Amino acid sequence: MESSPVTASAPTQTPTQPSTSTALTTVSPLNTIPQDIALHRALLFALDTPVQLTPQVWEKFWPYIDNVWCVHQKPQGPHPSGISKVYGGCRLIRKTNFPPPPIHENSRPRQRREGGTCKAKFRLTIYPDGKRQVERTGEAHSHTLEHIDSIKRNSGVRKLVLDDFFKSWEAGGILAYLRDTAHQPDGRDLLKEAGGLYLSRQEVQNIMNGALKKAYPGQDISEVKKQMDKYKTYTTCNFKGCDAPAFPDIKSLMDHRKAVHGLKSHDHSDKVYSCPDKSCWRRKKSKGFATLLGLEEHLREKHGNGVLDGDLTGNGNDDMDVDDNGESSMMGASGLLSGFDLTLDPQLQAPMAQVQQQILGDPITPASSTPGSDSQQQNVQVEQEAPRLMSESEREGMKLRVKRLEIERNKLDQEILRMHRVLYGEQDATGSEDHGAG
Repeated sequence: MESSPVTASAPTQTPTQPSTSTALTTVSPLNTIPQDIALHRALLFALDTPVQLTPQVWEKFWPYIDNVWCVHQKPQGPHPSGISKVYGGCRLIRKTNFPPPPIHENSRPRQRREGGTCKAKFRLTIYPDGKRQVERTGEAHSHTLEHIDSIKRNSGVRKLVLDDFFKSWEAGGILAYLRDTAHQPDGRDLLKEAGGLYLSRQEVQNIMNGALKKAYPGQDISEVKKQMDKYKTYTTCNFKGCDAPAFPDIKSLMDHRKAVHGLKSHDHSDKVYSCPDKSCWRRKKSKGFATLLGLEEHLREKHGNGVLDGDLTGNGNDDMDVDDNGESSMMGASGLLSGFDLTLDPQLQAPMAQVQQQILGDPITPASSTPGSDSQQQNVQVEQEAPRLMSESEREGMKLRVKRLEIERNKLDQEILRMHRVLYGEQDATGSEDHGAG
C-alpha cells in the first residue's frame, strides 16, 4: 500500500473527577480495558492503511482483535535482515469442505460455523527493535466487526473472567458485574466496546472449566467439580476443642451440638404478645412483641390506650423465663427485688429493699394519702367500672394488666420466700412464713 502508516500509541491518562466508587474502580477488571479500545479495534479491523505499533501497544490492543485475524503462516527461522513477516487472514476465510463428523446415537448436536465468506488477508512485519506493522493485503471484510464478535470472543474479554477479582465467584455473578455500567465513571459500556457484547453465562462457565483443567492436569474435570459441589454446603462445628467431622447441612450440625455439647436452641415463640387491635399489623403472632412492656408501649404510642388506667410503675422486661431445671425466674428491670445477690449480708439487704420500695412504690395498689383509704378507693373503682360496658381493646388491655399483676405478685412471693430462707434457714422456711404473716 502506498499510504503512510498510522502509528498507534498508548492512550494518555486524563484526570477524572473523584467519586464514591473510586476504590472499586481501581480494582475492577474493567479498569484494564483501554479507554479508547473502540477506536483501536475499528482501526485494526479495517486496516485501510498500515498501522505501526510499539511492543507495549501491541500487547495492549491486539488481544482485543485476535478474534478477527488468524495467523496462517509463520517464518521458519530468523531472517538474515532481522525482519520477520507473518501472514494471515480473516477468521471466516477458512475452508469448509471438511467431511462431516460421524454421527451415532450418543452424539450431541453440533453446529458448524459458515466459512469461506470473507477474503480479507493481512501481513504482519516484525522489525528487530520489536516494532510491528500490520497491513491488509487482500480485499476488505465482507462483514462487520460486530458480526465476528458474535461468532468468537477475543482473548482480552475472556481474560477478564479469570481475573483475581472474581475468585470464588459464580458464572452468573461474573457476567452481571461485567455488564453493569455503574463501575465506569462516565457510564460507558466498555465490555461492549471491547467485543464482549455476546458473552454468555455458559461461555463464562466454560472459561472457568478450562482454567480448572489447567489447574488439575490429567484429571477428569467433571469429577473435580463433583467434589467441589459436594463440599460446598458442608459445615463444621465451631465449638472449642471439637474434632467432629464436617456435616452436610445445618440440621445435622444442630443435632450434633444438642447431643454432644448440650446446646439448646432459643425458641421464644410461646412468649410473643400480639396487639389486641384487629386493624393493627402487629396483631399477627409472628409480628408480636417479646415482652408485655413492649406491647404496652405500642398501645400507648399507636392506639392511645396503653394498658388503660392504673398503669404500673415498673419499667422493663416482665417475661417469665424457665431455666433448665424447670424453675421459673422473673427477668427485667421492673423485678429489681428479685435481682439481689444472694451472697450479700442480710443486714445490708433490708435497707436496699426499703429504698427501692420507696422509689417504686406499691406495684399492686395505687398510691394513696392514708392507709385506710386503700380498700375504699378500690371498692369505689370496682363499683364504677362494673356497670360500664368495655370495648374489645379495653378488655384485652385489662387482661394484660391482670397478667402483669399476677407476674408482680409471683415475683414478690418468690422474694419473700427467699428472704425468709436467708433469715430463718431452709428448715424453718415454712414456719417463718407463718411468723411473717402473723
